[in-house]
Amino acid sequence: MRGGCAVAELTHVVRGEAVTLPGTLGEIRAMLPPERRAEFDEEMYATPLEHLARRAILGWALPPEAYEDEDAAVERIRRGDYSGIVDAEGNPVEQP
Repeated sequence: MRGGCAVAELTHVVRGEAVTLPGTLGEIRAMLPPERRAEFDEEMYATPLEHLARRAILGWALPPEAYEDEDAAVERIRRGDYSGIVDAEGNPVEQP
């Protein structure tokens, strides 16, 4: 427990392996290179509370490989290649 609250463990699959994400803003900030911490602080202080968790996780907590894979998937989709893309239920997405 931190600050009287239990911290849930968050995981995300990156390149086929489950990765445990930082559980607090402080942990996210600590894992960043020092030159990115001021940018992180500015964004977190400016983010409305209702969007804070999503912005912190999607924008800062994921490892760099997750963003690289996402960029590659978006580029493949733009070229019309839907291989490896699944919908929310896990069903393969076919070209529209």
